[in-house]
Amino acid sequence: MKTEKNDILTILFWTNFVVYIMHLLDETLMAGGFVSFVQRHFWAGFKITDFFQANTIWLIVIALSNILYDLLGNRFKFIVAIPMIFVWERFFNALSHMFLTFYCNEYCPGLVTSLLSYIILYFICRFVVLRGQMQWVIFFISGIPALIFETIFVSSMWWAH
Repeated sequence: MKTEKNDILTILFWTNFVVYIMHLLDETLMAGGFVSFVQRHFWAGFKITDFFQANTIWLIVIALSNILYDLLGNRFKFIVAIPMIFVWERFFNALSHMFLTFYCNEYCPGLVTSLLSYIILYFICRFVVLRGQMQWVIFFISGIPALIFETIFVSSMWWAH
């Protein structure tokens, strides 16, 4: 049975989606939850409904980007950049959880599962980019909008209070 060269990407993009769901459970259930963490340290008015609405929209957008890649990724090479943005965003989110854990000197809910994002990005680099199945420029350029988004998200916690 012959497999397409982008099968690993399809699997890793959908793994990113599943890891995000696990991450949301971690943020909801561990150490009192991410919402209460944000309320204690940054933004007293942050509500669980805000958290779930934003994450529901983000899950839908990630799923749509994965479907777009599944449907058009073989025909248009640049389409891979769209779901790659979300892989990078999850990577930067993991860095944010690490930073917040150290900055606040307490566990930031979501830290444990966010570390799985490092593995996904590593696998894409190791088994896709290094094997020439994705251009380095696409790999790195797709990180720019993710970094901008995550920077705005994390810094908005300081602006909110």
